[in-house]
Amino acid sequence: MKIKHLAAALALGAMTTTSAFAAALPDLPVPFKSGAGAMNDGVIYVGLGTAGQDWYKLDTKAKSPKWEAIAKFPEAARDQAQAVALNNKIYVFGGVGKITSDILSVSNEVFEYDPAKNTWSKLLTRSPIGLTGHTVVSADGKNAIVVGSVNKEIFDGYFKDLDYAAKKGNKALTDKINADYISKPVKDYFFNKAVLQYDPQANAWSYLGDLPYFGTAGSAVAVDPKDQSVFVVNGERKPGLRTATAVEFSVVDGAARFTPAPDLIPAKGEKVQEGVAGAFSGYSNGTLVVIGGANFPGSTAKYAKGKNFAHEGCTKTWRDEIYTYADGAWTFAGKLDTPIAYGVSIQNGDELIMVGGETSGGKATTDVITVSVKDGKVVTEK
Repeated sequence: MKIKHLAAALALGAMTTTSAFAAALPDLPVPFKSGAGAMNDGVIYVGLGTAGQDWYKLDTKAKSPKWEAIAKFPEAARDQAQAVALNNKIYVFGGVGKITSDILSVSNEVFEYDPAKNTWSKLLTRSPIGLTGHTVVSADGKNAIVVGSVNKEIFDGYFKDLDYAAKKGNKALTDKINADYISKPVKDYFFNKAVLQYDPQANAWSYLGDLPYFGTAGSAVAVDPKDQSVFVVNGERKPGLRTATAVEFSVVDGAARFTPAPDLIPAKGEKVQEGVAGAFSGYSNGTLVVIGGANFPGSTAKYAKGKNFAHEGCTKTWRDEIYTYADGAWTFAGKLDTPIAYGVSIQNGDELIMVGGETSGGKATTDVITVSVKDGKVVTEK
């Protein structure tokens, strides 16, 4: 997957090309989307999602990096779990799947992977809320920061109701359940707006503060390596409806201190930025890079006119745009050849590594793409 417009001169906004590329890494051994991943000591770990219980590692420091299978996840496979490296171990939070029965449900579980022993452990803790559609990052390498999530009770209840209607063979009831679920206003979904922190040493959760708007799911979240500030970009505000909002925060004395950021700008040639869910994000040379994601063009206008089922009649669109944010402003920085969303973002020093994801129509990919900003230009290599 190459970029159509390989670079953007960030200060001037002029599109140029460059021959300087980030390092290429091998494709994944399996198509991979909606999974979890993290990097520890130069080694990338990914699994779950379309990989099922399988996990793989890639040592980016090796002379000839190659993917290797590691110990399988010890319990039910799940989508949309999130992983982070803390204290030289990998921690996996939440996800959605058939965790305890044949009905989909949101997990509040936490698992730990020890690379030195190649073993998994289920921790004796539970997140204060169910976690799916969340993002997990770390600013200090010791504590996990959790942003966003759907509401577990509403989400689980929806699938329990569908299961009940299916067992009754009652299509009219199924249709009513679906209509009721999709037709509420944003506020009635109770998406998580609390920013949480997990300390693995104390095995304890704490509350850092609330996002200064509504809760989100599927936001792109990245940590600036220079000052450990956390940037939250877009996400769903209800099923089928995104937001263009963005915010930055730092954790000071156990509390998140928020700084408003401008909304993501519209894509080139478009008048409205619907916002994206499932985008990739990371920092390079002080510049935030946001790539891809998915949305429903037209849904924002419909919701503004009072249509709660905002994406009805709209087409889900996987995005190929690349945006950068620096000096308080967004810049449109080109396009990928192929749209992509719902993969894993890895911050590797001063570059972003995009692992897997899905392309138009939801097809999982094996692509691994490195992205960096060099001499004021965004460059990639696959």
